[in-house]
Amino acid sequence: NNMFILKMILLYILICGVLTAQTTVKIYNQGRALVQEERTKKFTQRGKQSLLIQKIPHAADPSSVNLFSDDIQFLSKEYLYRPISIESLLNANTGKEIELVKYGDDGSITFSTKGKLISNVNTPIFEIDDKIVVNPPYSYRFPEIPDGITDYPYLNCVIDSESKNGSYTLAYITGGIDWEAEYNLYLTSEKTSEIEGWYSIRNDNNLDYKDADVTLVSGAVNFESSGGAPKFKSHRTTAMAFSGDSQSMQPETSHTEEYFLFHLPEKITLAQKSQIRHKFVTENKLPYKTVYHISHSLSRFRRNTPAQTNEIPVFVRLKLIAKDVGNFQIPAGTFKVYEKENGSLTYIGSGSSGIVEDDDIIKLEIGKTQDILCTFTIKGYKINKDSGEAELNAVFDNRKDKPVSIEWIEQFSDGRWEITNTKIKYEQLDAYRALFTVEVSAHSKKEINFKAKIEKE
Repeated sequence: NNMFILKMILLYILICGVLTAQTTVKIYNQGRALVQEERTKKFTQRGKQSLLIQKIPHAADPSSVNLFSDDIQFLSKEYLYRPISIESLLNANTGKEIELVKYGDDGSITFSTKGKLISNVNTPIFEIDDKIVVNPPYSYRFPEIPDGITDYPYLNCVIDSESKNGSYTLAYITGGIDWEAEYNLYLTSEKTSEIEGWYSIRNDNNLDYKDADVTLVSGAVNFESSGGAPKFKSHRTTAMAFSGDSQSMQPETSHTEEYFLFHLPEKITLAQKSQIRHKFVTENKLPYKTVYHISHSLSRFRRNTPAQTNEIPVFVRLKLIAKDVGNFQIPAGTFKVYEKENGSLTYIGSGSSGIVEDDDIIKLEIGKTQDILCTFTIKGYKINKDSGEAELNAVFDNRKDKPVSIEWIEQFSDGRWEITNTKIKYEQLDAYRALFTVEVSAHSKKEINFKAKIEKE
Protein backbone atom coordinates (compact mmCIF):
# COMPACT_ATOMS: atom_id res chain seq x y z
CA ASN A 1 0.00 0.00 0.00
CA ASN A 2 0.96 3.66 -0.18
CA MET A 3 1.94 3.84 3.49
CA PHE A 4 4.32 0.88 3.07
CA ILE A 5 5.89 2.46 -0.04
CA LEU A 6 6.32 5.76 1.84
CA LYS A 7 8.04 3.97 4.72
CA MET A 8 10.40 2.20 2.30
CA ILE A 9 11.26 5.51 0.61
CA LEU A 10 11.99 7.12 3.98
CA LEU A 11 14.10 4.11 4.99
CA TYR A 12 16.04 4.33 1.72
CA ILE A 13 16.68 8.04 2.25
CA LEU A 14 17.85 7.34 5.80
CA ILE A 15 20.20 4.56 4.69
CA CYS A 16 21.65 6.71 1.91
CA GLY A 17 22.19 9.52 4.37
CA VAL A 18 24.12 7.18 6.69
CA LEU A 19 26.19 5.79 3.84
CA THR A 20 27.17 9.17 2.48
CA ALA A 21 28.07 10.63 5.90
CA GLN A 22 31.81 10.16 6.34
CA THR A 23 33.90 9.85 9.46
CA THR A 24 37.67 9.61 9.28
CA VAL A 25 39.79 8.82 12.32
CA LYS A 26 43.58 9.11 12.39
CA ILE A 27 44.77 7.28 15.51
CA TYR A 28 48.19 7.97 16.97
CA ASN A 29 49.95 5.43 19.19
CA GLN A 30 50.23 8.11 21.87
CA GLY A 31 46.64 7.95 23.11
CA ARG A 32 45.34 10.60 20.71
CA ALA A 33 43.20 10.67 17.57
CA LEU A 34 42.29 13.26 14.96
CA VAL A 35 38.58 12.84 14.22
CA GLN A 36 36.94 14.41 11.16
CA GLU A 37 33.18 14.10 10.70
CA GLU A 38 30.94 15.31 7.90
CA ARG A 39 27.64 16.47 9.38
CA THR A 40 24.43 17.85 7.87
CA LYS A 41 21.83 20.23 9.32
CA LYS A 42 18.40 21.31 8.10
CA PHE A 43 17.65 24.92 9.06
CA THR A 44 14.27 26.65 9.21
CA GLN A 45 15.70 29.72 7.50
CA ARG A 46 18.72 31.10 5.72
CA GLY A 47 21.04 33.74 7.09
CA LYS A 48 22.41 34.51 10.52
CA GLN A 49 21.32 32.13 13.31
CA SER A 50 22.51 29.81 16.06
CA LEU A 51 23.79 26.25 15.59
CA LEU A 52 24.40 23.73 18.39
CA ILE A 53 27.01 21.08 17.54
CA GLN A 54 26.68 18.15 19.92
CA LYS A 55 28.30 14.75 20.56
CA ILE A 56 31.84 15.85 21.22
CA PRO A 57 33.81 13.53 23.56
CA HIS A 58 34.90 14.69 27.00
CA ALA A 59 38.55 14.04 26.11
CA ALA A 60 38.49 16.37 23.09
CA ASP A 61 40.92 19.29 23.18
CA PRO A 62 38.72 22.43 22.88
CA SER A 63 41.53 24.41 21.23
CA SER A 64 41.79 21.82 18.46
CA VAL A 65 38.15 22.08 17.29
CA ASN A 66 37.93 23.14 13.64
CA LEU A 67 34.83 23.78 11.49
CA PHE A 68 34.76 23.89 7.69
CA SER A 69 31.90 24.44 5.25
CA ASP A 70 31.26 25.68 1.70
CA ASP A 71 27.77 27.03 2.47
CA ILE A 72 27.99 27.94 6.17
CA GLN A 73 30.05 30.80 7.53
CA PHE A 74 30.98 30.35 11.20
CA LEU A 75 30.99 33.72 12.91
CA SER A 76 31.73 32.49 16.44
CA LYS A 77 32.06 29.23 18.34
CA GLU A 78 31.73 28.71 22.09
CA TYR A 79 32.84 25.46 23.71
CA LEU A 80 30.47 24.53 26.55
CA TYR A 81 30.41 21.65 28.95
CA ARG A 82 27.56 21.70 31.45
CA PRO A 83 27.09 18.16 32.74
CA ILE A 84 23.90 17.14 34.50
CA SER A 85 24.28 17.79 38.23
CA ILE A 86 22.33 19.35 41.09
CA GLU A 87 24.42 22.50 40.76
CA SER A 88 23.87 22.86 37.00
CA LEU A 89 20.13 22.21 37.35
CA LEU A 90 19.85 24.80 40.11
CA ASN A 91 21.87 27.35 38.14
CA ALA A 92 19.61 26.87 35.12
CA ASN A 93 16.51 27.48 37.28
CA THR A 94 17.71 30.60 39.14
CA GLY A 95 14.76 33.01 39.45
CA LYS A 96 12.23 30.22 38.95
CA GLU A 97 10.04 28.19 41.29
CA ILE A 98 11.37 24.75 42.18
CA GLU A 99 9.52 21.93 43.92
CA LEU A 100 11.11 21.03 47.26
CA VAL A 101 10.35 17.58 48.65
CA LYS A 102 11.15 15.17 51.46
CA TYR A 103 11.23 11.41 51.02
CA GLY A 104 10.26 8.68 53.45
CA ASP A 105 12.22 5.52 54.13
CA ASP A 106 10.29 3.71 51.40
CA GLY A 107 11.14 6.39 48.82
CA SER A 108 7.71 7.97 48.71
CA ILE A 109 7.25 11.75 48.99
CA THR A 110 6.14 12.72 52.51
CA PHE A 111 6.26 16.51 52.09
CA SER A 112 6.19 18.91 49.14
CA THR A 113 6.33 22.67 48.77
CA LYS A 114 7.53 25.22 46.24
CA GLY A 115 10.15 27.90 46.59
CA LYS A 116 11.66 30.52 44.31
CA LEU A 117 15.43 30.07 43.84
CA ILE A 118 16.91 33.54 44.40
CA SER A 119 20.61 32.70 44.22
CA ASN A 120 22.96 29.71 43.91
CA VAL A 121 26.39 31.36 44.05
CA ASN A 122 27.84 29.52 47.04
CA THR A 123 24.72 27.93 48.53
CA PRO A 124 21.09 27.79 47.36
CA ILE A 125 18.92 30.61 48.72
CA PHE A 126 15.11 30.33 48.35
CA GLU A 127 12.09 32.48 48.97
CA ILE A 128 9.49 30.22 50.61
CA ASP A 129 6.17 31.63 51.92
CA ASP A 130 7.59 35.18 51.71
CA LYS A 131 10.58 34.17 53.83
CA ILE A 132 14.27 33.91 52.80
CA VAL A 133 15.53 30.37 53.47
CA VAL A 134 19.22 29.49 53.10
CA ASN A 135 19.98 25.92 51.97
CA PRO A 136 16.69 24.35 53.11
CA PRO A 137 16.86 20.64 54.08
CA TYR A 138 14.90 19.38 51.06
CA SER A 139 15.52 17.44 47.87
CA TYR A 140 14.63 18.99 44.52
CA ARG A 141 12.27 17.88 41.76
CA PHE A 142 12.65 19.37 38.27
CA PRO A 143 10.09 18.98 35.48
CA GLU A 144 12.76 18.62 32.76
CA ILE A 145 16.42 19.01 31.91
CA PRO A 146 16.95 22.56 30.63
CA ASP A 147 18.52 23.23 27.25
CA GLY A 148 22.29 23.41 27.30
CA ILE A 149 22.76 20.85 30.08
CA THR A 150 24.10 17.57 28.72
CA ASP A 151 26.60 14.90 29.67
CA TYR A 152 28.69 15.74 26.57
CA PRO A 153 30.49 18.96 25.64
CA TYR A 154 29.00 20.90 22.74
CA LEU A 155 29.62 23.96 20.58
CA ASN A 156 27.30 26.94 20.55
CA CYS A 157 27.95 28.67 17.22
CA VAL A 158 26.69 31.78 15.50
CA ILE A 159 26.57 31.12 11.77
CA ASP A 160 25.47 32.62 8.48
CA SER A 161 23.98 29.92 6.25
CA GLU A 162 23.43 30.31 2.52
CA SER A 163 21.08 27.32 2.41
CA LYS A 164 18.43 25.66 4.52
CA ASN A 165 20.18 22.32 3.93
CA GLY A 166 23.67 22.93 5.26
CA SER A 167 26.64 20.63 5.60
CA TYR A 168 29.86 21.14 7.49
CA THR A 169 32.98 19.28 8.63
CA LEU A 170 33.81 18.99 12.33
CA ALA A 171 37.41 18.13 13.24
CA TYR A 172 39.06 17.78 16.64
CA ILE A 173 41.88 16.05 18.47
CA THR A 174 40.76 13.80 21.30
CA GLY A 175 42.30 11.57 23.90
CA GLY A 176 40.81 8.24 24.86
CA ILE A 177 41.63 6.48 21.56
CA ASP A 178 44.81 4.47 21.07
CA TRP A 179 46.28 1.64 18.97
CA GLU A 180 49.17 -0.80 18.93
CA ALA A 181 50.25 -3.78 16.87
CA GLU A 182 50.14 -7.21 18.50
CA TYR A 183 51.73 -10.37 17.14
CA ASN A 184 51.42 -14.04 18.02
CA LEU A 185 54.49 -16.03 16.92
CA TYR A 186 54.14 -19.83 17.02
CA LEU A 187 57.39 -21.85 16.77
CA THR A 188 56.45 -25.08 14.99
CA SER A 189 59.98 -26.43 14.43
CA GLU A 190 63.60 -25.37 14.98
CA LYS A 191 63.53 -23.20 11.84
CA THR A 192 59.92 -22.46 10.86
CA SER A 193 57.06 -20.68 12.57
CA GLU A 194 53.59 -19.23 12.10
CA ILE A 195 52.61 -15.63 12.76
CA GLU A 196 49.43 -13.61 13.22
CA GLY A 197 49.47 -9.82 13.28
CA TRP A 198 46.62 -7.76 14.72
CA TYR A 199 45.87 -4.08 14.99
CA SER A 200 44.58 -3.55 18.54
CA ILE A 201 42.45 -0.38 18.59
CA ARG A 202 40.67 0.83 21.69
CA ASN A 203 38.07 3.55 22.12
CA ASP A 204 37.76 4.62 25.75
CA ASN A 205 35.30 7.42 24.99
CA ASN A 206 31.54 7.26 25.44
CA LEU A 207 30.87 7.84 21.74
CA ASP A 208 30.61 5.44 18.82
CA TYR A 209 32.34 6.11 15.50
CA LYS A 210 30.34 4.09 12.99
CA ASP A 211 31.75 2.97 9.64
CA ALA A 212 34.87 5.03 10.20
CA ASP A 213 37.70 5.31 7.70
CA VAL A 214 40.64 4.57 10.01
CA THR A 215 44.32 5.40 9.58
CA LEU A 216 46.88 4.38 12.19
CA VAL A 217 49.80 6.76 12.66
CA SER A 218 53.12 5.54 14.05
CA GLY A 219 55.75 7.99 15.19
CA ALA A 220 56.61 10.58 17.82
CA VAL A 221 54.10 13.33 17.09
CA ASN A 222 54.19 16.32 19.45
CA PHE A 223 50.87 17.08 21.15
CA GLU A 224 50.81 20.35 23.05
CA SER A 225 49.08 19.03 26.12
CA SER A 226 50.15 18.89 29.74
CA GLY A 227 47.65 16.22 30.66
CA GLY A 228 49.64 13.34 29.23
CA ALA A 229 48.22 10.30 27.50
CA PRO A 230 45.07 8.91 29.12
CA LYS A 231 45.18 5.73 31.18
CA PHE A 232 42.84 3.14 29.76
CA LYS A 233 40.52 0.90 31.68
CA SER A 234 39.57 -2.69 30.96
CA HIS A 235 36.98 -3.18 28.25
CA ARG A 236 35.21 -5.97 26.51
CA THR A 237 37.34 -7.32 23.69
CA THR A 238 36.09 -8.05 20.19
CA ALA A 239 38.32 -9.97 17.80
CA MET A 240 37.68 -9.43 14.12
CA ALA A 241 39.31 -11.42 11.35
CA PHE A 242 38.75 -11.25 7.61
CA SER A 243 37.34 -14.27 5.82
CA GLY A 244 39.81 -17.02 5.02
CA ASP A 245 42.58 -18.47 7.17
CA SER A 246 45.38 -16.81 5.24
CA GLN A 247 43.59 -14.04 3.35
CA SER A 248 44.38 -11.20 5.73
CA MET A 249 43.93 -7.68 4.42
CA GLN A 250 47.23 -5.90 4.13
CA PRO A 251 47.29 -2.23 5.16
CA GLU A 252 47.90 0.58 2.72
CA THR A 253 51.10 2.26 3.88
CA SER A 254 52.54 5.71 3.33
CA HIS A 255 54.86 7.96 5.27
CA THR A 256 56.17 11.46 5.76
CA GLU A 257 59.61 12.40 7.01
CA GLU A 258 58.38 12.15 10.58
CA TYR A 259 55.95 9.24 10.86
CA PHE A 260 54.31 6.32 9.09
CA LEU A 261 50.66 5.80 8.15
CA PHE A 262 48.82 2.48 8.04
CA HIS A 263 45.42 2.82 6.38
CA LEU A 264 42.85 0.10 7.05
CA PRO A 265 41.40 -1.02 3.70
CA GLU A 266 37.88 -1.48 5.11
CA LYS A 267 35.72 0.83 7.22
CA ILE A 268 35.17 -0.31 10.79
CA THR A 269 33.03 0.78 13.75
CA LEU A 270 34.81 1.96 16.89
CA ALA A 271 32.23 1.20 19.57
CA GLN A 272 32.33 3.16 22.81
CA LYS A 273 34.28 1.64 25.70
CA SER A 274 35.59 -1.20 23.57
CA GLN A 275 38.74 -2.72 22.14
CA ILE A 276 38.78 -4.28 18.70
CA ARG A 277 41.47 -6.46 17.17
CA HIS A 278 41.73 -6.42 13.41
CA LYS A 279 43.90 -9.06 11.71
CA PHE A 280 46.23 -7.74 9.03
CA VAL A 281 48.77 -10.52 8.46
CA THR A 282 48.96 -14.31 8.58
CA GLU A 283 51.98 -16.34 7.51
CA ASN A 284 52.15 -20.10 8.06
CA LYS A 285 55.71 -20.87 6.88
CA LEU A 286 57.83 -18.14 8.40
CA PRO A 287 61.56 -18.91 8.77
CA TYR A 288 63.33 -17.77 11.92
CA LYS A 289 66.69 -18.15 13.62
CA THR A 290 67.43 -18.66 17.30
CA VAL A 291 70.47 -16.83 18.67
CA TYR A 292 71.85 -17.50 22.15
CA HIS A 293 73.92 -14.63 23.49
CA ILE A 294 75.72 -13.46 26.62
CA SER A 295 77.63 -10.39 27.66
CA HIS A 296 80.54 -10.27 30.11
CA SER A 297 82.52 -7.24 31.18
CA LEU A 298 86.03 -6.78 32.47
CA SER A 299 85.36 -3.06 32.82
CA ARG A 300 83.82 -3.48 36.28
CA PHE A 301 87.11 -4.72 37.76
CA ARG A 302 89.50 -2.15 39.16
CA ARG A 303 93.13 -2.51 40.07
CA ASN A 304 94.27 -5.91 41.36
CA THR A 305 91.53 -8.50 41.63
CA PRO A 306 91.92 -12.04 43.02
CA ALA A 307 90.46 -15.02 41.21
CA GLN A 308 86.66 -15.10 41.25
CA THR A 309 83.91 -17.05 39.49
CA ASN A 310 80.53 -15.82 38.23
CA GLU A 311 77.64 -17.51 36.47
CA ILE A 312 76.36 -15.47 33.52
CA PRO A 313 72.81 -16.05 32.18
CA VAL A 314 72.33 -16.89 28.52
CA PHE A 315 69.65 -14.88 26.72
CA VAL A 316 67.55 -15.97 23.76
CA ARG A 317 67.05 -13.81 20.68
CA LEU A 318 64.79 -14.74 17.77
CA LYS A 319 65.57 -13.20 14.38
CA LEU A 320 63.04 -12.78 11.57
CA ILE A 321 63.32 -10.98 8.24
CA ALA A 322 60.65 -8.34 7.70
CA LYS A 323 59.90 -9.29 4.07
CA ASP A 324 59.20 -12.88 5.17
CA VAL A 325 56.40 -11.58 7.40
CA GLY A 326 54.83 -9.47 4.63
CA ASN A 327 55.68 -7.45 1.55
CA PHE A 328 54.69 -4.21 3.24
CA GLN A 329 55.93 -2.15 6.16
CA ILE A 330 55.52 -4.06 9.43
CA PRO A 331 54.26 -1.84 12.31
CA ALA A 332 56.09 -1.68 15.62
CA GLY A 333 54.58 -3.90 18.28
CA THR A 334 54.85 -6.66 20.84
CA PHE A 335 55.40 -10.31 19.87
CA LYS A 336 54.08 -13.04 22.16
CA VAL A 337 56.06 -16.22 21.43
CA TYR A 338 54.75 -19.76 21.84
CA GLU A 339 56.04 -23.23 21.10
CA LYS A 340 53.37 -25.10 19.14
CA GLU A 341 53.30 -28.89 18.97
CA ASN A 342 50.29 -30.97 17.90
CA GLY A 343 48.01 -28.01 18.49
CA SER A 344 49.25 -27.52 22.06
CA LEU A 345 50.81 -24.16 22.99
CA THR A 346 53.54 -23.36 25.51
CA TYR A 347 54.24 -19.68 26.17
CA ILE A 348 58.00 -19.02 26.20
CA GLY A 349 58.30 -15.23 26.27
CA SER A 350 57.71 -11.97 24.47
CA GLY A 351 59.72 -9.31 22.70
CA SER A 352 59.15 -6.06 20.88
CA SER A 353 60.23 -4.57 17.58
CA GLY A 354 60.17 -1.18 15.91
CA ILE A 355 58.94 -0.43 12.40
CA VAL A 356 60.66 -2.68 9.84
CA GLU A 357 60.41 -3.53 6.16
CA ASP A 358 62.17 -5.38 3.34
CA ASP A 359 65.52 -6.79 4.56
CA ASP A 360 65.29 -5.32 8.06
CA ILE A 361 65.83 -7.84 10.85
CA ILE A 362 63.24 -8.27 13.59
CA LYS A 363 65.14 -9.04 16.78
CA LEU A 364 63.06 -10.39 19.65
CA GLU A 365 64.63 -10.72 23.09
CA ILE A 366 62.35 -13.29 24.72
CA GLY A 367 64.23 -14.06 27.96
CA LYS A 368 66.75 -16.53 29.34
CA THR A 369 67.39 -20.19 28.64
CA GLN A 370 67.75 -22.71 31.47
CA ASP A 371 69.50 -25.35 29.34
CA ILE A 372 72.78 -23.53 28.76
CA LEU A 373 75.03 -22.59 31.67
CA CYS A 374 78.02 -20.25 31.41
CA THR A 375 80.65 -19.85 34.11
CA PHE A 376 83.29 -17.13 33.92
CA THR A 377 86.41 -17.16 36.09
CA ILE A 378 88.79 -14.23 36.39
CA LYS A 379 92.10 -15.98 36.99
CA GLY A 380 93.98 -12.75 37.36
CA TYR A 381 93.49 -9.03 36.92
CA LYS A 382 96.41 -6.69 37.57
CA ILE A 383 96.66 -3.09 36.59
CA ASN A 384 98.89 -0.15 37.51
CA LYS A 385 99.44 3.32 36.16
CA ASP A 386 101.46 2.09 33.16
CA SER A 387 100.02 -1.29 32.12
CA GLY A 388 97.71 -4.12 33.00
CA GLU A 389 96.86 -7.72 32.23
CA ALA A 390 93.92 -10.05 32.68
CA GLU A 391 93.30 -13.77 32.27
CA LEU A 392 89.82 -15.18 31.76
CA ASN A 393 88.39 -18.70 31.71
CA ALA A 394 84.89 -19.42 30.35
CA VAL A 395 83.01 -22.73 30.47
CA PHE A 396 79.87 -23.28 28.35
CA ASP A 397 77.64 -26.20 29.35
CA ASN A 398 75.02 -27.15 26.72
CA ARG A 399 72.35 -29.44 28.19
CA LYS A 400 70.12 -29.34 25.14
CA ASP A 401 69.52 -32.26 22.77
CA LYS A 402 70.94 -30.19 19.90
CA PRO A 403 74.14 -28.25 19.19
CA VAL A 404 74.00 -24.51 19.86
CA SER A 405 75.87 -21.44 18.73
CA ILE A 406 76.47 -18.79 21.40
CA GLU A 407 77.37 -15.18 20.67
CA TRP A 408 79.61 -13.89 23.47
CA ILE A 409 80.46 -10.21 23.72
CA GLU A 410 83.34 -9.29 26.01
CA GLN A 411 83.55 -5.65 27.11
CA PHE A 412 86.81 -4.02 28.15
CA SER A 413 87.43 -1.06 30.42
CA ASP A 414 89.74 0.72 28.01
CA GLY A 415 90.06 0.91 24.25
CA ARG A 416 93.71 -0.09 24.36
CA TRP A 417 93.16 -3.63 25.62
CA GLU A 418 94.54 -6.30 23.31
CA ILE A 419 93.75 -10.02 23.36
CA THR A 420 97.09 -11.79 23.24
CA ASN A 421 96.42 -15.49 23.73
CA THR A 422 93.36 -17.46 22.65
CA LYS A 423 92.59 -20.44 20.42
CA ILE A 424 89.16 -19.20 19.36
CA LYS A 425 88.56 -16.64 16.65
CA TYR A 426 86.89 -13.36 17.56
CA GLU A 427 85.72 -10.16 15.89
CA GLN A 428 86.71 -6.75 17.20
CA LEU A 429 83.35 -4.91 17.14
CA ASP A 430 84.80 -1.61 18.31
CA ALA A 431 87.47 -0.29 20.67
CA TYR A 432 85.68 -1.66 23.72
CA ARG A 433 84.02 -4.89 22.56
CA ALA A 434 85.05 -8.25 21.10
CA LEU A 435 82.61 -10.84 19.72
CA PHE A 436 83.30 -14.57 20.19
CA THR A 437 81.13 -17.22 18.50
CA VAL A 438 81.12 -20.42 20.53
CA GLU A 439 79.85 -23.70 19.03
CA VAL A 440 78.87 -26.31 21.63
CA SER A 441 77.67 -29.82 20.79
CA ALA A 442 74.61 -31.37 22.40
CA HIS A 443 75.09 -32.47 26.02
CA SER A 444 78.67 -31.27 26.17
CA LYS A 445 80.92 -28.54 27.56
CA LYS A 446 83.42 -26.21 25.95
CA GLU A 447 86.16 -24.36 27.78
CA ILE A 448 87.78 -21.18 26.49
CA ASN A 449 90.73 -19.21 27.88
CA PHE A 450 92.19 -15.91 26.81
CA LYS A 451 94.64 -13.31 28.04
CA ALA A 452 94.49 -9.59 27.43
CA LYS A 453 96.90 -6.78 28.13
CA ILE A 454 96.90 -3.02 28.22
CA GLU A 455 99.67 -0.58 27.61
CA LYS A 456 98.94 2.90 28.96
CA GLU A 457 100.47 5.98 27.42
